[in-house]
Formats: sequence, structure tokens, C-alpha cells
Amino acid sequence: MSNALPDTHRDHLPRVSARPPRRRAVAGVILLGALAGLAWFALRGGRRPPVPAPTLTVAGDAVTLEENAPQWSYLELAVAEEKPALSPPPAPGRVTFDEKRSAAAGSPLPGRVEQVQVRLGDQVKSGDRLFAIRSGALADLDREFEQARNEVTAKTRIAQRARELVALRAAPEKDQLEAEEDLRQAQLALKAATAKRESLNATLDDDTHFWVTAPRGGTVVELDVSPGLEVGPDRDKPLLRLSNIDEVLVLADLQEQDAYDLAVGSPVTIQTPTGDVTRPGVVEQVSQVVDPQRHTVEVRVRAQNADHALRPNAFVEVSLAPDPARRRVRVPGEAVVSDGKRSVVFVTHDAGRLERVPVTVGRRRDGEVELQDGLAPGTRYVAKGAILLLNQIDLAS
Repeated sequence: MSNALPDTHRDHLPRVSARPPRRRAVAGVILLGALAGLAWFALRGGRRPPVPAPTLTVAGDAVTLEENAPQWSYLELAVAEEKPALSPPPAPGRVTFDEKRSAAAGSPLPGRVEQVQVRLGDQVKSGDRLFAIRSGALADLDREFEQARNEVTAKTRIAQRARELVALRAAPEKDQLEAEEDLRQAQLALKAATAKRESLNATLDDDTHFWVTAPRGGTVVELDVSPGLEVGPDRDKPLLRLSNIDEVLVLADLQEQDAYDLAVGSPVTIQTPTGDVTRPGVVEQVSQVVDPQRHTVEVRVRAQNADHALRPNAFVEVSLAPDPARRRVRVPGEAVVSDGKRSVVFVTHDAGRLERVPVTVGRRRDGEVELQDGLAPGTRYVAKGAILLLNQIDLAS
């Protein structure tokens, strides 16, 4: 008996697929979807992947870095130490004359300048003629002098006559007293007129013409007179100034931060721009006021000038040497940063903790900064990368 089924029943049997790999791919997609759903469910349930701990924290003026913080690669630490004080850069200066070794000349009477005998920079001796003036007031002065002299002569005769009459008892004694008082007044007037003529410091040519002469020997360092100029004793500025320039003054302008430890008596070196004249000088005065426009401090220096190589009004450079015994903490320029109100550095006392501290800045030169206060010798500080730490504090505030 045959086990074969009829053809009519064979078509109703379930068919076996001929491509099993496609079924496995579908199963993989379902599995991935399930895993994604589980992950989504886990997030919805509040469970998150672990977050790494921060390596930098900011608290007030301090930044704390963990040992593995990447910021360490941008920082450099150093130990503060004292060194000789920095010398300030050369300061511009101007040669001028010493007022104590100078004298001014002007016109003692109103008039017009007719002739000028000297030029700027000339050497003159005491009594030399400087400039000539024609003045009508000179005749008035002479007339006043002659009147005073004649008055004394007349009063002298009257007083003598009064004494003779009193001696003969021909006149009362009070007449003699009055005559002698009149004589004293006349003598005082003559003395005043004589002093006025002598104070002219001039040589008279005639009744209307005189020469103003040098009150002392020296060099003409200022000249503000020319023929035809109307002059008089009420003029504010002198017509001419003479000065002995065997010693001169140099007025130098130092930046405010460069003059803080400069003292009277400090040695300096004066040099012309071309370098052909170099000589020592001594600080005579340091101004107590800062120029409001230029923020500079004027320093007055005295120098010997027997050869007259330092000419008044010439520009020079003044180099100042600080006291070699004075020492200051010096740090690299990038170690000092500004937070807008003050200068600060970052110091470290504990491992990883860098604290901002204010400092008082002195001179800056050749990439270094001199600190007057705020950083003690032996303190570890951030020599490089301080601006990075300051930015971190600013971001956290």
C-alpha cells in the first residue's frame, strides 16, 4: 500500500521558506529596538552615565587645580627673591640756568629802543653796554635832580642865616628849628633824586638818551629786545637776562613710578643726544607734585659746566642710578596682571591652591617688574599664566 498523498492534498501543507537569513536579520532589528527601548526607559527613570569630577574650582580669590588638571601645562611657578632695585630708563631733560647766578636787565624809564649791542649767547662783563634807549623821562629825572640840589643849597643858606640871627638874639629860636627842618627835607629829596639816577644802571649820553649796562658779568641767556620796541619799567618780562653758566641746572621729567625712591643728593649722568658730552650731576630737588597732564615728576639736577658744553635750552638725557644697597622683589612682567582696579599676582601656599593677592608695582624694565609691596621673598608665585587664572575668576564671578 502506497504512503504517497494525492496531489490534491499536497497543496494544503505549510510551505518551508527557502531564505532563512532574512528571518535572522529581522530578529536582530527587533533586538536592537528592544535595547534602545530599555536605554530610553533607564534615562526616563533618572539613571544617567557617570560624569567625571571637575579639575578646576574657583572660590573667591583662589583657584584650585587638581593634580591632573590640563591648566598646569600653561602655568609656571617660581620663588620670589630680592634683587638690586631696577634703574629707571633715561629721562628727557632740558638744560637751564641757575636763577641764583643770574641777573635781569630792563628799562628803568619809558622810552623807545634805538640800538641793541648784544646777541643771544654773548659773553659780557659787568658795566658793558647792552642796549640804548631814547626817553623824554630822562630830562624830567635830570630836572628833578637839579631842583633838589638847588633846593638844598637854598635851604642851607636859610638855616645858616637863622642860626646867626638866633645867636644875635635877633630872631626867635623856633625860626632856626623850622629852617633846619626845611633843610633836612630838602636833603632827603636830593638823596631820593640821586638814588633814582644811580638806580638806572645806565650810562647817560645826553638829556634824552642813555645806555642800559650789564649789572654783572655772564652769558646772555634770554634776549627780548629789538630796535623800535617801546619799553618801560612796568614791563613784566625782562628785556635781557645774564647768567653765569659755569654751573647749570637740568630739569628732567621722570615717570611717576620711576621717581618714588629718588632722593636729593642721588648721582646722575647727563648726556647730550649725540653722545659727545657726558658728565655727572647731582639731584638737587624732586618735585612733590605730579604733572596732571603728563603724569611725570620734575627732577632738578645741578651740574658743573666750566667748558659751557651744556648750553641753556638744549635737550639732554638724564640717567639715574638707584642706591645699590636698596633691594626689591623682581618678577617677570607677565606675572603681574590687573583686575581693573589693582595690580595682582597669584601665590600658592597649599598644593593646587592659587590665590590672587594685590601688589604695589614699581619700575618696569627689560621684561621685569619691581614690586614695592605685596609679595614677600621666598613666596611661591605664578610666574607664567597668571592671566589664565584671572580669567577663570572673572568667569566664575
